[in-house]
Amino acid sequence: MLMKSLFVLSLLALHSPVFAYGGGGGGGGPSCTEPSFTALTPADNTSVKDLASFSLEASANTQMETLDLQVNGQKVAPKMTPLRSGDTLLEVTLKDPIIAAGRARITVRATSKEGCENFQPFYITIAP
Repeated sequence: MLMKSLFVLSLLALHSPVFAYGGGGGGGGPSCTEPSFTALTPADNTSVKDLASFSLEASANTQMETLDLQVNGQKVAPKMTPLRSGDTLLEVTLKDPIIAAGRARITVRATSKEGCENFQPFYITIAP
């Protein structure tokens, strides 16, 4: 009986650090969800004759006042339309359409309502 008790105590002693940190589950606080940017039209990594306009959707948790949308490093102001899903449709019409052969880089950066930032680049090939 004494041996059995010592065995149980030694097992508890070996595993006690695990119990000191809680039952697992990872993380030390509430999770933070980044905003997402989807439904780019024209689609990412596609080819077009020219780029005069594009659209994409920002997820419902996006703080729109933090939105930074750029085309080839130049800030653009999108028309924002709330969708039934809670997402926001972002539509951009460029003052000067891109007609020169090459790649256009569309970047979008924003912070979520939880405080997480996301940056996402998209690339459109211009092939007149």
